[in-house]
Amino acid sequence: MFAGSKRLILVALFTALLIVLVNLAWWFYYNKTEELLGNQLSRRLTALAQAAVVVMDPQRTELLTAGNIDSYLATSGDLEKLRKADSLSEVFIINENYRYLATTSLEPDSAYFLAGLHAGLIDSLFYSGVDRVMLSHVYQSGSLYLRSAFAPLVGPDGFTVAVLGVEANVDYSDALAALRRNLYYATGLSLAGGLILGLLFLWFQRHVNRAEQQLFLGATHAHLGRMVAVVAHEMKNPLMIIRGSAERITRKTDMPEAAYVVEEIDRLNGIVTGYLDFARSGGSLLSGDDAREIRLVELIESVRKHLMNRSAESDLTWLGEAPDPELTFRGHPRSLRQVLLNLLLNGVESCRAAGKPVAVGIFPEVSGSTLSLKVVDHGSGMSRKDLKNAFLPFYTTKQTGSGLGLYLSRKIVIEMGGTIEIRSEPNVATEIVVKLPTASRA
Repeated sequence: MFAGSKRLILVALFTALLIVLVNLAWWFYYNKTEELLGNQLSRRLTALAQAAVVVMDPQRTELLTAGNIDSYLATSGDLEKLRKADSLSEVFIINENYRYLATTSLEPDSAYFLAGLHAGLIDSLFYSGVDRVMLSHVYQSGSLYLRSAFAPLVGPDGFTVAVLGVEANVDYSDALAALRRNLYYATGLSLAGGLILGLLFLWFQRHVNRAEQQLFLGATHAHLGRMVAVVAHEMKNPLMIIRGSAERITRKTDMPEAAYVVEEIDRLNGIVTGYLDFARSGGSLLSGDDAREIRLVELIESVRKHLMNRSAESDLTWLGEAPDPELTFRGHPRSLRQVLLNLLLNGVESCRAAGKPVAVGIFPEVSGSTLSLKVVDHGSGMSRKDLKNAFLPFYTTKQTGSGLGLYLSRKIVIEMGGTIEIRSEPNVATEIVVKLPTASRA
């Protein structure tokens, strides 16, 4: 079970890591593509701005800033040729007040409308002595994504008197947006695929774990059968010797304890015989315990007296409720008594292990054709792990326990056609509910 869980965790981690790595590779490719296209556009805008500056010699720039109409017409024509030749959005020249000196826009404003966005770059060219082309970040204007390059224009005295701007449409933005959408879809699909794959593997692993558990239980049952056969065979002869001695004591004295010993030896002999038959033939644990009408009040009282005889009365508090004296049902008395005693003795040990007063009992309840016997103790309770493994053979939390009591009790109850369920809270209480069919009133 632990190996299966560990394998499941490793496969889940590997699958998650694979999905993460694939998605990281996709997004790394997207980022590299965006960076490559951005660098290409940057180089193109820089080259265009530098080419335009070469055309604008200082004398021409000075005339343009002075408002010379011939210079304006010639410059506007050259800027328009540059715009058309390189499919630019706009080419313009502005002064330090962000006013257009020349532009390719059909309806130019009196002031550069993106001055607020690019004021830092433009001011650097005018007032900081920067003599190189400066590039803006990508920005949006309406539905378009644009990028601009700015270059200083110097006059005859060598000072920057105007700034030339080259604005281009980021024409690859639509392709990047489509690629980004596809990556979102691919990421979603990969996550969904990983989840489906994980669920399928979980389903498969659960079936494998169940098969492994069945194989383990099969092997355990085989070993258990051989062990029970040996132990039961070795116990039968000593039990018969003890019974014979108790019978002789009974004939010679009036000691009631001797009769009680004979009764308990017969009960133990029946249990051992049943285990021996089960181990030899894989048969029923109810072997030798024929079904008959049982008076519930007598069964519970017999169990209570036996439990009291094993403990000082002051050490044990009986919590059970007395059933209807007329209530009877058809069942296997010896086997059911064995189950109830085993559950109650477990409760006594739990109370003592927790350092609490011993308080146990049986609460019967009839509902329709079902008899419920709720065995209660106020001991240490059971953890979730203990509840999950309680009915597994050889599982025990006690240092001296065999781990077979609850396992065999469950098999006996199932053979009776009933069910057994444990409800427990750590350090509070434990309730074990045995439900049996065919309950009826006499």
